[in-house]
Amino acid sequence: MPTKDRLVLFVGSGFSAELGVPVTSKLQEQLLDPVGTAPDVVRREAFISSVIAGFWRHTFGWSRSRLPPSLEDHFTHIDLAANSGHFLGMNYGPKKLRALRRMTIHRVFKLLDVRPEIREDMRRFVRELCSRFDVSIVTTNWDIMAERCLEAVGINFTYSGIVTDKHGSRMVIPDGLPLYKLHGSGNWGYCDLCQNLLTPTLDMGKVAVHFHWLLEPSDFRLFKGGTSIARELSPEFRNCIACPGRIAARVATFSYRKHLQVPFFESIWDQAHNDLRLADRWLFVGYSMPEADIEIRHLLKTAQLARRTPGSLTVDVVLKGDGGVRDRYARFFGTGLTEISLDGLGRWISDSLDRYCRRPSGKDPHGN
Repeated sequence: MPTKDRLVLFVGSGFSAELGVPVTSKLQEQLLDPVGTAPDVVRREAFISSVIAGFWRHTFGWSRSRLPPSLEDHFTHIDLAANSGHFLGMNYGPKKLRALRRMTIHRVFKLLDVRPEIREDMRRFVRELCSRFDVSIVTTNWDIMAERCLEAVGINFTYSGIVTDKHGSRMVIPDGLPLYKLHGSGNWGYCDLCQNLLTPTLDMGKVAVHFHWLLEPSDFRLFKGGTSIARELSPEFRNCIACPGRIAARVATFSYRKHLQVPFFESIWDQAHNDLRLADRWLFVGYSMPEADIEIRHLLKTAQLARRTPGSLTVDVVLKGDGGVRDRYARFFGTGLTEISLDGLGRWISDSLDRYCRRPSGKDPHGN
């Protein structure tokens, strides 16, 4: 029986947009929009919006009539000051900045908390790739849309590294399709004491935002009017199930200076590098490869150059629209770029999926 080609499917925000999740530019626009219906949630989310808006006014001269600052600028200035112990202006010391960072990530998680309606063509896309190839998935997304798609077609998956099961009884590496989330995930918790990654099952609350892992009562008390909000807050499931520590969420933000020196991140990146190095094909879907993602670009380049035969790798790209993306991929991969489609994933599935699955490894798009 012939061995299946190894395929790394690299998905970005454009993939999740096919399932109703806002892309990064939309997250920027919606960041001040409160999410929730219960009275206490409405009050809390409105307060978080006011805190973020106040930071923008003070730091970026923002007003309602102006465009909001980019998420990259928002997080980068917070991270550079907070991580070095400096103030950002007179009003924002490191403690306030770290509180603001947690509140902002919480808000982004709320916006990403979408229960998708998975179209049949998306199901076909996942089924076909997983039946034809030995698949690993690599993603920069915080959302859990890749997991939802795998769940919808009955494919088990596993995050990299050793994790504790939901009962806290043992450390396990479950079987399944490898899913490497390079910047963390909205449904992960992390204990700084035992350095254990907690990955609740999809039916156990879905994402960390449901557990309030990012909301500390002490954070709200740092801002005027936040004491009453702090009193209403009762975070759930905060105790680590493996040690006496407390669970929090840990992700790499949109910052230009991402903090990736965390044990579970390092393990994920190492395993992703190995799968990229061994793969016959890389298929990028909805990832625009921004030049600011220098760590990702370095991961890809080092994996490409560490292959025994770098020229045998096929690299295909599926995106919607251009905006300079074609040039970025062409400059990065040169002659190593096999094919790029800018008509969106839905069109690619209908027009090119079958041909892609039949195409011999290491050949051009037409099998020559």
